[in-house]
Amino acid sequence: DTAKYEPFMKTRFDDNVLWPRKLRELCKEKLGKDIQQVGIPHSPIEDATSALDLYKSVRIKWEKAMQYKIKKTKEIMRKEKE
Repeated sequence: DTAKYEPFMKTRFDDNVLWPRKLRELCKEKLGKDIQQVGIPHSPIEDATSALDLYKSVRIKWEKAMQYKIKKTKEIMRKEKE
């Protein structure tokens, strides 16, 4: 989910909490692409292909982050069983 990928998130207020950004904003900033234009119904196909394009633009970093999170989750689960 592009909304939960930390490098795509923004810092909320002054508390440094990461907050998801709108797909429309991400596509404009990262891909230079306008989607979900005002007055035009959203297209689920356009949203899905845009999210996939965002993923593809950072695929290697994204997958490394996921591998790290999976590894850490497995370590926590193993420790809980002990």
